[in-house]
Amino acid sequence: MRSRHTGTPCPITSLSVVLLLTMMCMFTACIPSYRKASNSHPPGYCLAIRQYPGMNMLATVPMTETDTFSLSFIHSVTMTPVQDIYRISQGGICQTSEIFESHCAGLPYSDQETNATGWEQRDGKFILHMERKIPKLVVRTDQVYQNRLHLPDQTIDLNQWPDQSLLIDITPAGACR
Repeated sequence: MRSRHTGTPCPITSLSVVLLLTMMCMFTACIPSYRKASNSHPPGYCLAIRQYPGMNMLATVPMTETDTFSLSFIHSVTMTPVQDIYRISQGGICQTSEIFESHCAGLPYSDQETNATGWEQRDGKFILHMERKIPKLVVRTDQVYQNRLHLPDQTIDLNQWPDQSLLIDITPAGACR
């Protein structure tokens, strides 16, 4: 390279340019990308599991606006499996369905349930479809009922902690630890 002003060789070599560009890329990779919003947290959410009402954080899992999760357990009366499906909706939790094998106390019986959008029977199971906002998702765990939280890429055994009430909530991604 030659200087435009003097015609003498320029001290910047191709190797210098490559090193400079590499350093710039490394530096910018360390800067988190934020979405434009009124708040300043990174994109996405954090699903938090806390003791309730103590609020001690037990676990956090990064989530996106499109992720779904489910809770599974054994129903205390029928002793059959139940699965509740949820999605993240506007920074909160919305239940989208409940899948179960038997009608009994505490289980839906028709599409007339609160916020129901449909009802079907498939593979020997009943499925109630719904659009139910959940303001506070509190789960009472008990070893007997095999409480599990199913996430896109893992399952968390909620019985790994002593039997208790757990709050499962959604917070901005910056709260994940």
